[in-house]
Amino acid sequence: MSDILLQLNNVTKSFADGNGTQTVLDDISLAVKAGEFVAIVGPSGSGKSTLLSIAGLLLSPDSGDVIIGGNTMLNSKSNIRTAFRRKHIGFIFQTHQLLPYLKTKDQLLLFQDKEYNDSVTANDLLEDLGILECANKYPANMSGGERQRVAIARAFINDPDIILADEPTASLDATRGRYVVELIRNQTKKRGKAALMVTHDERVLDLTDRVLHLTDGKLRSM
Repeated sequence: MSDILLQLNNVTKSFADGNGTQTVLDDISLAVKAGEFVAIVGPSGSGKSTLLSIAGLLLSPDSGDVIIGGNTMLNSKSNIRTAFRRKHIGFIFQTHQLLPYLKTKDQLLLFQDKEYNDSVTANDLLEDLGILECANKYPANMSGGERQRVAIARAFINDPDIILADEPTASLDATRGRYVVELIRNQTKKRGKAALMVTHDERVLDLTDRVLHLTDGKLRSM
């Protein structure tokens, strides 16, 4: 069995732009292995978030294939893609997006789908991330760094194959931002996930295994 968990083959995506179209992703191919943490950088508007959305089955490419764990997803029906995304993909966003009326542990239990996974517990993740004491706290009673760590725990709660992080340090200062990326890296390595992060934060790139640059629709190694 291949250790490649996420694969994009010849992905192209264009959007309407005035009277014409703009190609933001031009025949892009990418493979991320189990335990590998890959960063994608590039100027604003270069298509980084579009690429992440396609990898996360939130957006369909105009052409090309998205393969997750050996399963080709491009032609799958919407309900199948939704179920597959819930089982195999964890998302970490720029802001934590926690529900203000739920305590930390309840946030995780709400997202946990025991039909797919019951091997990773909320307490395990909270302890790994150093916030077990926050299990019974509401978001308003936690620091920004603690809330972001809860968001990381939420991404891992269903033991997904793929972790996708969209500017996870954007709302954090340099020290907290680096700590959050270290946590993502550590959990990726410990649990054998394939992690893909888009970022403008060059201060955390040394924590990743590979850095790719997206510009003019093309993905290049740095």
